[in-house]
Amino acid sequence: MINKLYSLFPPFLKRFAIFFHRTLRLFYFNLTKKKSYKNCSSISQKVFEEFNQSRHYGPLKEICYAPHTSMFFSRSGLVSPCYASYNDNSSHISKNSIKDIWFSGSINEIRKQHSTCDLSISCGFCENLLNSASYKTALINKYEHYAFSKSKYPKIMEFELSNKCNLACIMCDANLSSSIEKKEKNEITENKFYKEKFFEELKEFIPHLQLAEFTGGDPFMIEEYYRIWDMIVELNPKCKILITTNANTMNPRIEELMNKHKNLNFNISIDSLEKENYEKIRVNGNFDYAIKNIQKFINYCKKNKTHLNILVCPLSKNAHELGDFVNFANKNKICVYYHTVIKPKELSLKYLAKDELIRIINNLNTYNFPKRNQKQIINKQNFENLIELLKTWAIDSEVKIESEIIEEKILSESELIDLLRTRVNEVKPEFLNKFDDLLKEISKYSNFNIILDKFFKLSDEIFFENLKNKNFKELIEICKTIK
Repeated sequence: MINKLYSLFPPFLKRFAIFFHRTLRLFYFNLTKKKSYKNCSSISQKVFEEFNQSRHYGPLKEICYAPHTSMFFSRSGLVSPCYASYNDNSSHISKNSIKDIWFSGSINEIRKQHSTCDLSISCGFCENLLNSASYKTALINKYEHYAFSKSKYPKIMEFELSNKCNLACIMCDANLSSSIEKKEKNEITENKFYKEKFFEELKEFIPHLQLAEFTGGDPFMIEEYYRIWDMIVELNPKCKILITTNANTMNPRIEELMNKHKNLNFNISIDSLEKENYEKIRVNGNFDYAIKNIQKFINYCKKNKTHLNILVCPLSKNAHELGDFVNFANKNKICVYYHTVIKPKELSLKYLAKDELIRIINNLNTYNFPKRNQKQIINKQNFENLIELLKTWAIDSEVKIESEIIEEKILSESELIDLLRTRVNEVKPEFLNKFDDLLKEISKYSNFNIILDKFFKLSDEIFFENLKNKNFKELIEICKTIK
């Protein structure tokens, strides 16, 4: 595995080796003018060739290595190569074995789709990013580090088996937090699909893994994960474990895990470095306790030479702190990454007034960060990428998808469809195929444009819940009641 070989190099040699490797691949690609795909279907040959030349290791054979290297297990029981590709076509763990899903099920079907560069059926999220030339932000990039693996088994498994969580963050929802689910629905959905058979089947796959990722909810509150961690310790202690946590849980079992397994890595979700603001954003959270636990995780990673990152949701509530996270990360010799937050709209920076967004950008531009080591370089680059994203939003701020804007002017049928498609792609990209089915259904109606227009007046909750369940006729009936 070439990525394993690179990991043995010191940072400056690793960068040189990757640069040299990439240069050779680009030279060969341009010398032979070799085309990986003769018939690109959902993206153009030109887009694919441009993307291929932009890749970290240079041009590669496959458009995406997720279906060749990765399995994502969702809370709903659907299994896919990554979190953005599961949909109604995905194999379900209650009806299929892990082995069948990997070798002959829906993941194998995605491999076939990708053989003709077709991302339209299951991979609309990355398809749209590639077609808009946003190559560096495509999820595809995550998996190319495993592109040179020759194993027939997956090298990555991502687990999102439960939403059990002790926090009710203001930007989160019931799907990712049991605390919010309990508040909204007065119930908590228990694990229905991952039973004894699943854990037995995992034993065949764990020895082949290089990376096992755990999200939630909060992984430290999810009982099933402790069992999987014990299996990894027993069957494949060299496997890298990546845990995304809010750092509001610490108990003897976690400490025991940290003593037993020396390859734990952490993504820490934290959205404020101010106690009062932190506890307003991360409802039920304890700032002092979280900082104390973060320090424990930092000490563990330093001792075992593993990695810890902080993950930040840029919000209207913490915009004044976004630069402070870089200082915090640099001080602790860790990396900071910024999520792209587009909902809820009242918290997203994307939907701020243009003047306010420009004020935030100007404030962020006053920061000047050092680049004395690799982590500082990464942090500075991530911060600059955030600023560039905000600049793009500022430019686009006058064409936001909001009902009052739609009402002010008459839009063509194609413009309405484009705006709706953008809304679906931003909020629920995995529903793009269902959106196309919805368009087919409403095209039968003579008042097609009126129905399209009224979709903008529906709340996200109503629109996407009915879209999810394909309640197209019910959606149309709801639209008829809107004046």
